[in-house]
Amino acid sequence: MAKNFFKVACADCGNETTIYSRATTIVSCNVCGATLTKPSGGKADLVGCTVVEALE
Repeated sequence: MAKNFFKVACADCGNETTIYSRATTIVSCNVCGATLTKPSGGKADLVGCTVVEALE
């Protein structure tokens, strides 16, 4: 089964958020507002976060 969701940690504040791997909109941190992902036409580009865990 493909891993379509990621648990990521914000690089600025450390808050953990679950995101869809093919997000089509900009995803921001709920705590500090930093940009976590940008859409790229396929898989989202992770710009302000690191992957903690791949979820099924």
